[in-house]
Amino acid sequence: MQAPRAPRLHIRADRRIAADPTSTALLLAAPAALELWPGLRRVGAVDGRVLVEADLPQQREPATASVRVTAPRRTPTAYVVDFAWSGPSLPETEGELTLRYAPGEHGPATTALLDLDSAEAELLPMAVLTALAEEFLDNLARLAESRSSAA
Repeated sequence: MQAPRAPRLHIRADRRIAADPTSTALLLAAPAALELWPGLRRVGAVDGRVLVEADLPQQREPATASVRVTAPRRTPTAYVVDFAWSGPSLPETEGELTLRYAPGEHGPATTALLDLDSAEAELLPMAVLTALAEEFLDNLARLAESRSSAA
């Protein structure tokens, strides 16, 4: 008999970005893309996974985690990035970021949809994870829009 699965949290955040999906996806292909997550620092890499430290609310010490991120892949209608993280003080979390073309008044735009599925955890409650997801999308939008307007 299997042990019961821990309760799961599902978080969905979205943002409209005034930049095209291709250039936005290219920003996520760079190693620095992880730093778009608030309070996250890359500290190394092992076996295709990136090791990070994160400053999180309610924690005195930085949380450490191992992160797996796929390069953006092209589908017929979008770019998709899959990722997962786990660590001694963080719940196992899987995520998918989808970047779709969205017509805009002043040129192409992107609809970014971030889905996170995480084990329920005291150290990373739903409100904190939701705030981190929203801030990540804000950071991505700011960077993509600044690059788009510079061109």
